[in-house]
Amino acid sequence: MEPFQKEPELVGRLAAHRLFHSCDLDETRDTVGRIFKPHELSVRGKRQKLDAEMDHIALGGASINRLRYGANVTIEPESLDNFLLVQMPMAGQANIRCGNEKILSTPSMASVLTPSLPVHMQWQGVCDQLIVKIERAVLEAACAAALGHPISKPIEFQLGMNLTHGGGLAWQELVAFLTTSQFIHGAGRQNLVTSQLEQLLATTLLERHPHNYAEALLSPAPTPDLPYIRRAEEYILAHCREPITMQDLAQHAHISTRSLYKGFQAYRGISPMGFVRKVRLQKVRETLLQARHAGQPVSVTQVALEWGFGHLGHFTQAYRKQFNELPSQTLRG
Repeated sequence: MEPFQKEPELVGRLAAHRLFHSCDLDETRDTVGRIFKPHELSVRGKRQKLDAEMDHIALGGASINRLRYGANVTIEPESLDNFLLVQMPMAGQANIRCGNEKILSTPSMASVLTPSLPVHMQWQGVCDQLIVKIERAVLEAACAAALGHPISKPIEFQLGMNLTHGGGLAWQELVAFLTTSQFIHGAGRQNLVTSQLEQLLATTLLERHPHNYAEALLSPAPTPDLPYIRRAEEYILAHCREPITMQDLAQHAHISTRSLYKGFQAYRGISPMGFVRKVRLQKVRETLLQARHAGQPVSVTQVALEWGFGHLGHFTQAYRKQFNELPSQTLRG
């Protein structure tokens, strides 16, 4: 996959979520500040004219954004404090400093801004960036759950993320999929979907990009005894209509997310979230059967969304694999 480019499909999908388009410095600074945080914004050069626009898709404790200023600008947010940003230029470049690290960010090199470190940025006029925001609390909870104990100091990420190979390429492919997939554009209204997406972004970043806890997360996790897995299963059955994360299950079972995953694979031959999906597919089937027997008109799409299946193509494939028929066939009988 090539580095992010200003593809019409990606830009078009995000344009449906346009937050603002402005040539006014104060309006631009204030609007961007409401999504991120208050900051200093200045235009560099007397001939430079601001032509800013921003698109925004909220996903619970995360969001996907597109931002350009249309002029050479300096951005001084001090430190981000409560959230992390992964900034991926689709065009142009930016000089980024975070803590003691400096990089030139381009379509091949993203910047990962650690919340606790001071930040200074200079964007060129043509710089147009796709930006993923993840709440610091979501990241720290995911890291602590994977370790099986609270973290002792802030997570600090490597500033530069090479998008052409390895973990950077995997991250880019995930963000490209989420940005261009149809289901994400209604996901903000579905709590089951948004909780899955924010966790997916947080865990992918923790697993794929270097940080000060990466080595600890690579250490082998012990296989738990079967009662721990049964405890997690009981939680899933009791709360399957609510947002469920790996952290929720690990906390309830009193083990780390890595041990939880290893235990489900050992005893059940499936991942914890795979078990959640299996239970929710069964609930979808029960809902469709009840509607059929009662002669009530229902929408397969709506039932799927209510049970946390945002991507309808994947839902249909999973349903057919589990029950050997399409959901529409279940509904028709």
